[in-house]
Formats: sequence, structure tokens, C-alpha cells
Amino acid sequence: LQQESEKSWSPGLTAAFAFADSLTHGACGHQAIELNKKSWNILIAACCNRGAIWRAMQIAEETMPNNGFEPDIYTYNTILGALSRLGDVPTMREYMVKLTNAGIKPHQFTVDFLVSGHLNSGDIGGAVSIVQDMFNQYSALPPYTTHLKIIEFALANNLVYEAKRHVYFIQQLWKWKPNDSVDPNFRKVMYLTTRNPNLTKKALMKLFRYFGEELTDDDFF
Repeated sequence: LQQESEKSWSPGLTAAFAFADSLTHGACGHQAIELNKKSWNILIAACCNRGAIWRAMQIAEETMPNNGFEPDIYTYNTILGALSRLGDVPTMREYMVKLTNAGIKPHQFTVDFLVSGHLNSGDIGGAVSIVQDMFNQYSALPPYTTHLKIIEFALANNLVYEAKRHVYFIQQLWKWKPNDSVDPNFRKVMYLTTRNPNLTKKALMKLFRYFGEELTDDDFF
């Protein structure tokens, strides 16, 4: 954290914080502007994009609350995205606990970042399981490309069982039936996922063949 806070860490990041500070002092002749939650989230994104993850986490955990703002889904997703690129699954789990304890519902990109974190750490089985867990516990699904990414990673690493395990989960989505209590947004996500032409039986069989593997009728129910 000390290193990331030094001016020499990133000239761009230093300039971003200097500009934000100047706004709060009205340094350019305008009225002083108080930073709001969106402002802090932008600075967190700047930190993550410049490799200053510890500084980003400090803003979320200390600076924002000290200024009267609680982290929101954008805050958590930005940090989870940075952690996913590092493959830092343990810290991602900690932030998921913080997110859920704050009463925030995971977003589709929350799931995508969790999956990417597991894949980047080499835990393909964990990536398959996290999608299932997020669906069962929070009614959250990632973008359709995430499903393809999981299958491709599994097949490229000769983990055919894990690839088929995720195909089985996709089939469960095909059988899903909504009830009156289902959130309309989630209903839309489910519709777009289950009707996606890239996730049909034919498309999945073609993807497996590309990697020299076969999906047969016995693999579908």
C-alpha cells in the first residue's frame, strides 16, 4: 500500500488523485466540489487499471466509509475484476462475503469475474462450481460467453469431465421454469441465456468436436 501510494508508482494515477484533490479545494477558481460515490468509484477503477489494488481496497474499506459512502456493486465488481486478473481467489472470496453481508445482490459480471479468477488460478472445477452456486444461491448468471469460456478452458486442458459437468448445468437451465415471484430482470437473463444460439445442443457438440471430443445423445437428458 505504501509503495502504491507513492507518486513514482504511476504518473497517471498520481495525476488522477491530484486532480480529484484540486476539485475539492476549488483550485481552478470554481466552487469546491465534494467527491461523491461515483467519484470514488472512478478513482478505484483508476487504481485497479494501474495495478494499485491495495490502494483501491483501502479506498473501498476506509476512505469511502469515512466520507459517508458505502461501497456499491460497481465498487465490488471493479475490485473483483482486478483480483480476477491476478487469480487471487482467496481475496475474491473475502470480497464476496463483504458484498453479500452488505445486502448487495451479485451482478452477472460479478459471476464472470469470479469465474475468471478461478480459471486464471488454474481451478477449472472451481469455475464450474461457482456458476452453479451463484445460480442456486443468488439467482445470478454470467454472460453467455462465460459458459463458453469455461468449456473451452476445460477441453483445452483435457478436463472433459468438467466440460461435460458444465454442459449438464446448461441443460438444467433449459429445463428451468419461472414462477410469479421471479424477478423480471432475471427472467430476461434466463431467456437470453437459454435461447442463445451459441449454447444450443448443436453448438455445444460442434465446440466439443473442435477440441477432438464428442458429445453424444447420452450426454443430454
